[in-house]
Amino acid sequence: MNKPALALMTTAALSMGSTVAMAESSISGDVGADMWFADTKIDEHRRGDASAPTFYFSLEHELAYVPDFSFRYTSVDADYAGFDKYDYTFYYKILERELMTFDAGVMLTQYTNSHYRTKESATPVYNFDETTFNWYAYAEIHVPDTNFDIIGQFDFSNSSGIKSADVMTGVQYKIGLGNGDLALRGGYRVIDLEFTDLAEQSPSTNQSFVFVNGFFLGAEYNF
Repeated sequence: MNKPALALMTTAALSMGSTVAMAESSISGDVGADMWFADTKIDEHRRGDASAPTFYFSLEHELAYVPDFSFRYTSVDADYAGFDKYDYTFYYKILERELMTFDAGVMLTQYTNSHYRTKESATPVYNFDETTFNWYAYAEIHVPDTNFDIIGQFDFSNSSGIKSADVMTGVQYKIGLGNGDLALRGGYRVIDLEFTDLAEQSPSTNQSFVFVNGFFLGAEYNF
């Protein structure tokens, strides 16, 4: 793990939280978890399945110019590839209407405990423990006269030798609970990684890809 980068992001998040508290500004956010039933495709060849847990939270406030913050952790562990993905996102609410919300911002992603193996089982295992800079977007569209929302999230990057895209789309159903809402959600998620400098030594591998896709189910609490 890139400990200095992790410490920097953690400090930034805690500092923002402290600033919000001192300003006595109202705080909202969510905390949730998903189970992702994923399938892996390595260098254009289908490989094994991977049940990948995801945990996340966000904090939002009313301070002018200060971005909101979210964190997401995803763990993928399959035979030919695996990684822990830490996403630190700083974003703004670009659009907030009765039927639609749209957020945009930037994200730092850390890949740790990573491994990747080519289609030749005897070849070495490579790692891609890197930190990338991503562009981020999230949207919610409320279905009128129902408790359903259509949700979507997207981030992409081309840095640190990794071209990446992480896309999620789905539906959530909200249940009112006291001062917050419980959202039951499900959908489809794809992580697409393309490497420029991995597996170069393998004569049968011209390009290096890790593709993870599948359905997910989860729940989150909005406060």
